[in-house]
Amino acid sequence: MRILVINPNSSKHMTEHIRAEILRIKRDDTEVTVVANAGAPPAIESARDVALAVPPLLEQVKRANEEGYDAVIIACFSDPGLQAAREVSDILVLGIEETTLHVAAMLGHKFTILTPLAKRIPAKEREVRGYGLESALASVRSLDLSVSETDADPQATKARILEVARQARDEDGAEVIVLGCAGMVGYAKDVERELGLVVLDPTSVAFKIAEGLIESRVRHSKQGLYFAVSIRQQ
Repeated sequence: MRILVINPNSSKHMTEHIRAEILRIKRDDTEVTVVANAGAPPAIESARDVALAVPPLLEQVKRANEEGYDAVIIACFSDPGLQAAREVSDILVLGIEETTLHVAAMLGHKFTILTPLAKRIPAKEREVRGYGLESALASVRSLDLSVSETDADPQATKARILEVARQARDEDGAEVIVLGCAGMVGYAKDVERELGLVVLDPTSVAFKIAEGLIESRVRHSKQGLYFAVSIRQQ
């Protein structure tokens, strides 16, 4: 099977960080390509950033269809362009946010999302409502770090994740922690061991689910919500 993982921002460093984790967890028979999104902002921290990232991202999704990939993963915890990507795609497209939030709701009574910046908390709460999971949300907590900072200093990022996740467990009743940024990739198991919580790395979760869905020959429906002219006819 062939999977394209798109980092929707243009950061090469974050893309390499994502690639390293994907190569660690992938099946031996899975061929994976991890790419940045040329022409997008270096980090996605606002609705404007999302809007700027979507046009070049959709072009990459179209090319993935033409080049014989089996699935595309949008590796940003805002799921930029997810619905549009499914409209223009005849292959499976997963967003790491939607996928992981549904998994989190299955694994415990309440989950907490850790997001880099406090100003993004309202957006995350709205996205949870949009995915129909508000009743399973314990809280959204901020690391008070920019997206770029989460990717730049691993030790500081891990320490902050531990601190805020502990607060979510003790004060909010969280049973599951969702690391709400691709810049936090690679920390889940260490935090899980230290706190005794389920900790989900959305990029890893979405990737492993994609492998399973491909093997099961499952993709999104084209009959209603994601109906559009076939990619081959555009």
